[in-house]
Parts: sequence; C-alpha cells; structure tokens
Amino acid sequence: MIPPDPIGQFKAALPLVREWVAATLEAYQDQVVPVDPGDYPRLGRIFPDALLKRARVVVVKDNPPFPPLSRMGLPEFTAFEAMPIAGITYRNTFFVKHGQQTESLYFHEIVHIIQWERLGVDHFLLAYGLGLMQSGYRHSPLEAMAYALQDGFDRGELPDNIMELIQQQTDDIWKRAASQL
Repeated sequence: MIPPDPIGQFKAALPLVREWVAATLEAYQDQVVPVDPGDYPRLGRIFPDALLKRARVVVVKDNPPFPPLSRMGLPEFTAFEAMPIAGITYRNTFFVKHGQQTESLYFHEIVHIIQWERLGVDHFLLAYGLGLMQSGYRHSPLEAMAYALQDGFDRGELPDNIMELIQQQTDDIWKRAASQL
C-alpha cells in the first residue's frame, strides 16, 4: 500500500482553505477595524503608513478562527486546530484574542500581512502548510521569521530595512517550499 501524500493532500485541499479564509473574512467584516498607529506608536515608526492603512484587526472573545483542516481532508493538522493562539492573520486582516492586544503581537501579525502580500494567497497557504507539516508551529519558517523579528522588536533591535528584510526572507522561504511542492 502506498503511504498517503500529505503535500498532495494539502495541495488538493487548497481551494477549500482559500474559500474558508474568504468566508471567514466576510463573516467578520462588521467587526474589522483599522490598525491605529496612535494606539501603537512604535508600529508607525517601523512600518510604512500605507501598510498600516491596509492592516485590519478583529478582536475576538475566544480563540481566533482557525480553519477546520481535519474536516478538509487534512487529519495531520488536528492538533493545530485545538492549539490556543493569541492571534492569526488572513491576508491583510488579523484576529486577536480579547485581552491579548499588545504592540508586540500586532507587530508579529503585521509581519504575516507582509508575508501574505508578498506571496499571495495560494503561495502563502502552501508555504505555511508545508512549514507546519515539516517543522511544527513555532519552527515553521514563516512563524520562525515572525517570532525572531518580534523578539528584535521587543528588544528594540530591528534593522532599518525591515520591509526589505521581511520580503527577502519571505522570498527565500517560498523558494525552499516551492522546490518541495
């Protein structure tokens, strides 16, 4: 018997995940608010104004919405569905659990917005899913990058070229992922 192909299964489920993301953003559209750099002044000093104008946030009472990947034919993601998370990003909108709204978390999620914009929906989902399958949550490449930069943000030690750095690292992650897809 041939073992299942998790990458092939993920690629096959991609349209369902894409549709779930679009439906989730639509379902929360009345709760979306712009990221206000007045509330988080360091973000306004680090990220371009145009990016912050595109960034949106939804504060939710419980865990932020996570796609039901196991019901989409991806049982290897069941543990991720139950994992407690403070925030998650879909395209230019991130969801944050109430009481977890910090400048540090907003920074982390804005890094993901840049990744989404750089890769586009399908490439982001493929790179992110592959990273989860191969490395787990914290060590998946897109998350590892966001956490490393968040640590630098928290210490006040970010490079001046943060946008270019995020874009270059995101491109590098995609090149590695694409070679496996």
